[in-house]
Amino acid sequence: MRDNLDAAPSRDDERKRHSLDYLRQAMQANDAGDSLLAMHLYLASFEEMAALPGMPDEEAVAGLKRAWQLACEHKERSMAEYIFEKMEPFLSSQEIASCAEKLQMLALDKLEEFGLSREDLQDMTEMISQDFLGIDAHIVKVESLGDLGKNDEGQLDALDALSAEKDEESESPHGTLTVLAQAMPAEAPTQATDDEPLNYDTIVGFEETVAIMRDFGIGMQDSPKFQELVKNLNAHHGLSSMPIVDSLLFRSPAREDAERFLEATLEELNLPSMRMNMEESPQGVPILCVTADPRGVYAPHKFNPFRNGFEGGGIVVLQDLDLWQSPMIDLPDDPSGFFIAQISRGAREAIQFIRSAVENPDVYVLATASSEGEIDTFFLDMLEPLSLIDIDYPNIAERTSIWNDILTHHPSIAGVDRDELVRLSAGLPRFDIYMAAREAIEEAYKAGLVARQYVSVSRENLFDKLAAYQPLDSNEYRELEEAVLKEFRDTLGDLNDLFEGE
Repeated sequence: MRDNLDAAPSRDDERKRHSLDYLRQAMQANDAGDSLLAMHLYLASFEEMAALPGMPDEEAVAGLKRAWQLACEHKERSMAEYIFEKMEPFLSSQEIASCAEKLQMLALDKLEEFGLSREDLQDMTEMISQDFLGIDAHIVKVESLGDLGKNDEGQLDALDALSAEKDEESESPHGTLTVLAQAMPAEAPTQATDDEPLNYDTIVGFEETVAIMRDFGIGMQDSPKFQELVKNLNAHHGLSSMPIVDSLLFRSPAREDAERFLEATLEELNLPSMRMNMEESPQGVPILCVTADPRGVYAPHKFNPFRNGFEGGGIVVLQDLDLWQSPMIDLPDDPSGFFIAQISRGAREAIQFIRSAVENPDVYVLATASSEGEIDTFFLDMLEPLSLIDIDYPNIAERTSIWNDILTHHPSIAGVDRDELVRLSAGLPRFDIYMAAREAIEEAYKAGLVARQYVSVSRENLFDKLAAYQPLDSNEYRELEEAVLKEFRDTLGDLNDLFEGE
């Protein structure tokens, strides 16, 4: 449906006009000395042009590169990273390397503002890698897990990624499962809505999954009735505390839904955690990246679960487990354990760490995966006993909660019938619903900039965005398409009256 509408000359011409308007306004803002406004306008100009069929023209790309320069000049690292993703397809390999180096320098400059010298960061990565990963490392990337700031003691709140490149001598002969990095932020980041942490009370659209987790005892810490039940069960069974739950695998059609529910679960448990996810190096080698979150219990430089474990409980998180590659891939059966001995020291320690966490009654082991992906049996066996938590598409009640949340925080959508939105978003993941609403809001916002007045989100606009996420063969897509086309035809008016007027 979107292709049919965008193909109309009037829609293409309108986007081109908007792009040129933003580009002209960006130049004017830059000449007037408001370079930050110019940066956003250059970016808006490119995004309008990028929405058209084909490649953006040279002027739009040149404006995007100018936005990059302004972001770097103002040390807007997050904006520079966002612009770089848009700009990368239009850069040569040499330009990409130069931009990546500039991003690294911006990250290090940000950390220096909080009293961390580059020499200190280098020493920290060498200590981490040589001490328990067994690899020679240097910093290649530093990111923030949340808003960077200082706590009451003037310490850095978030130091995300101290990434390391493996030494050739430590590389596995089979090129699999090399541990790359460890990050150790001082405090845990939180995702908040209206300044509230993302937990089971504030997360929207996951009511059924939250009920399942409460059956496991997670999220019931503040319930007097539940605590009384645990006390009674402990007395009858002769235990001192409630047994810890099995390893939990959160699986959803949309990875983003599983990740969001994971964040809420981490906030509910409120324990120090170690996160692991698999990435791929530029050479195509699978790399296990590790980040640590002490959650205020440990001094950051003393928090080393690989060596000391978790004192008083903790959490191990395995993200996107269906994307992990087994270290035993393509290797024959090996009763003697010879091939395990050949993989890198870091990989062996990571596997042993996960296995010890599964066996530790004081440690929760949580994993996420897409329901569309297949998980290697090596990891499933390693996590046993394992309970699967399927996070399905939101039901009617959950979609109603989602749209109520969107309408509450974005009043510009209030003119669109909520019941229609609930019905026509059936079969969509939670993340896609929020993204469709966001895209419609941003389009109306940009229209307001051009018109120099407030423009609300139209029914046609929101339906158009929802249709882009619905499968083409679904009833919801056909109904959305028909509704948008009907409103489009209505705007044309009665052509017969037009001809008679002539």
